[in-house]
Amino acid sequence: MLTGIGNIYRSEALWRAQIHGERIAAKLTRPALHGLLAEVHAVMSQALAAGGTSFDALYVNVNGQSGYFERSLAAYGREDEPCRRCGAPIHREKFMNRSSYSCPRCQPRPRNR
Repeated sequence: MLTGIGNIYRSEALWRAQIHGERIAAKLTRPALHGLLAEVHAVMSQALAAGGTSFDALYVNVNGQSGYFERSLAAYGREDEPCRRCGAPIHREKFMNRSSYSCPRCQPRPRNR
């Protein structure tokens, strides 16, 4: 499981890399791992450039301005909406008061978990 970057950016990076969040990192191929790291970097860079992700007034910058990365979200918060890549409905998984979003077609669950 990808941890340490927050569930919004995690969901987005995994969606872009077409990797399910339950895949074990040690079992990823070297190209898949490099691709995932590249997507994490891209998502974090784009989110920073957009001022982050603000869903409400609690999440603003020091000047009180909202971030606009939520306009770019392809997976997070899009439960049952069509995947922007393949059209399958985005799936939401809940865990410990958090949620993860993925496309069941583009990001298939690992067979042997």
